[in-house]
Amino acid sequence: MNQDVQQLQEKKIFVELTLNEALALTGVRFPQNHKLEVDAIQKIKRGLDEQLIDSRRNVQ
Repeated sequence: MNQDVQQLQEKKIFVELTLNEALALTGVRFPQNHKLEVDAIQKIKRGLDEQLIDSRRNVQ
């Protein structure tokens, strides 16, 4: 494994979630509001995308 990949794996991202979104990701079910889990997953995916895009810009 090369050094760039190792550094990327150890990099941290920060995503701001509401308490209910975080609970939904741990498995707590909100029968009246499934959108909580969906929104939380989308926030994490956006954070990953932003981090990967920034990392690629710094490499080039």
